[in-house]
Amino acid sequence: MISSKIQFALPVKTVMKNRYNVVITLLLLGHLPVTANPIISFFFKPQLDGEQIAEKLKKPGSAAQHTIHGLAQHISVAGICATYFGYIASSDNNGEIRFPRKHREESADIIITTQLKPISLFENTILHWEIIPGIPTEMYAIKEKFDETNKNYHWAVEKKALPTDKIIPLTAIVIIAKPKNVFIPLEAVPTLKTANLVLPTIYVKKGINIIENSAYLLNVRHLFKPVELKTQKLPLKLTTHLLD
Repeated sequence: MISSKIQFALPVKTVMKNRYNVVITLLLLGHLPVTANPIISFFFKPQLDGEQIAEKLKKPGSAAQHTIHGLAQHISVAGICATYFGYIASSDNNGEIRFPRKHREESADIIITTQLKPISLFENTILHWEIIPGIPTEMYAIKEKFDETNKNYHWAVEKKALPTDKIIPLTAIVIIAKPKNVFIPLEAVPTLKTANLVLPTIYVKKGINIIENSAYLLNVRHLFKPVELKTQKLPLKLTTHLLD
């Protein structure tokens, strides 16, 4: 009589084959590309007044004086706050801001202002945000266009009228700063065709008060969701992902 153990025993070839299939499956999974959610990003960079620098350097002895005291004061690009789709973030040491991408259109509205007015639906729930009358505010439209002559895509930037109903679109990026301290060139900028939305560089002028602008947000910061980052360290590589 054959025991039950012998009845359920698998042939050696079958066991080896199963192990071989498992190893192949693990290898294939290990080589699958790891995808991340698309983001919106752009950089702040300092804008230097070239003409003013050139004029000052023409004066005798000015070069040495300006070398010691610094001709152009350092313009910080870190800590500039912005909001988008209910998120809030601040620029890093390189001047970059990143948000999880929440709209599909290859375009973006940018609003520059120092204050926002929340319109509540009920407690701690915001229906929308509005522009405050009397507070200096500017709005720009950035849209991707195709150049038939050069056969390439570029960003078209133009200044835009503020919404008559004062409502800030949910997909608009709001930069917390005085419009006079921020410069967005109205010129064509080549685009980078990826799943991410990489907007043109925004320039920061001398005189921006990042501390004052950020202090205002302490009153409304709890009404936004902070952008969370996850850093993954690999050999010779550091990867950062935005958590959605």
